[in-house]
Amino acid sequence: MIPNVGMLSLSTVAHVKRALTVDDGTGHGQTHLPKWAFAVMLLDVIIFLPIFIFTSYSLGSLYPVLSIVEDPNPPAYEPLATEEDSSVPTKLDNPAKPVTSSLRAVNRHLRSIAGWKSNFRGLAAAIALSMLTSFVTNIFGGVTRTLASLLASLALVQLSAAWVHIVISTPSPRPFYRRLPALRTTFVATYLPVILFWAATTASVVVPTLVASALGIKTDYPRADTPEVDRSWFWKTPIIMLVSLAIQAFAVIPARVVLVRVQSSLLPVEEDAIVPFDRSFQGKLEPAVVGGKGYISVRDAWSTFSRASWVRLYLLHVKVFAVSLATSLLFAAFVIPQFFLIPHNKGKN
Repeated sequence: MIPNVGMLSLSTVAHVKRALTVDDGTGHGQTHLPKWAFAVMLLDVIIFLPIFIFTSYSLGSLYPVLSIVEDPNPPAYEPLATEEDSSVPTKLDNPAKPVTSSLRAVNRHLRSIAGWKSNFRGLAAAIALSMLTSFVTNIFGGVTRTLASLLASLALVQLSAAWVHIVISTPSPRPFYRRLPALRTTFVATYLPVILFWAATTASVVVPTLVASALGIKTDYPRADTPEVDRSWFWKTPIIMLVSLAIQAFAVIPARVVLVRVQSSLLPVEEDAIVPFDRSFQGKLEPAVVGGKGYISVRDAWSTFSRASWVRLYLLHVKVFAVSLATSLLFAAFVIPQFFLIPHNKGKN
């Protein structure tokens, strides 16, 4: 699993630049902006980059992982922390609601651990994972890019699992590259969940494209061309959106649940989780020290995720989508007026 983070700053700059720079339609010229307009673009990035990182990474990746691993029925009490652990919040009562029952509750819980920085825990590992995935994918350039992405995911199972461990566990002074789990055990435990998640995410891209093609919607317009819009798009587009939503709901999210739960079962015993966490997975996990595998299977990961947890996770995704949509609309409302207010001069490239 690759968190929704990477070259986000470059992406934000590109979005702002496209919003403020327009081709003149002839293919030979471009609308040029005054030099001070780029200072405005930089200001846009400074304002919106932290917001985009929070919505894409914190809400889109970190919060769902916490929801996936949280035990909805934790013990009524936990042992008091030792003096060495005194900085770690201690839960004495069984909360009325799970920590991940709402976005505000998750944010409040994270901030109680290490302030606002907790919302970006694991960010360094996530960026490294995203960059290494792109690098390794390019190494496997001899095969199709889709297959290359699978090979890259399999090659980086240690870092992917380490990111999950960092996200769900109490703060540690060790850098992420020193928290990699054993390669052999991690690969054997997660290769099948990785393949399932890859298949689901690939389907989320391929299937809507095939549906669009079957409905007669052209998706491969040259960059300089303007798509031809007809009235049939008003009923075809919702169909494609529903197909995409169905794949996300019934394939991508379940595959992510299985992968994250298998990865979390590899959490070292000396590391404590920041949310209620059933290490035994309802007795399915047999520790390696007593002759067990030391991790759960795909079936165990699925069967131990309760109906209440599914409901909580899907509601969380709906809320994240709503916040992301509101953020995009805010960005558009902020940037689009700039396009009309900033003077444009046409010239040839």
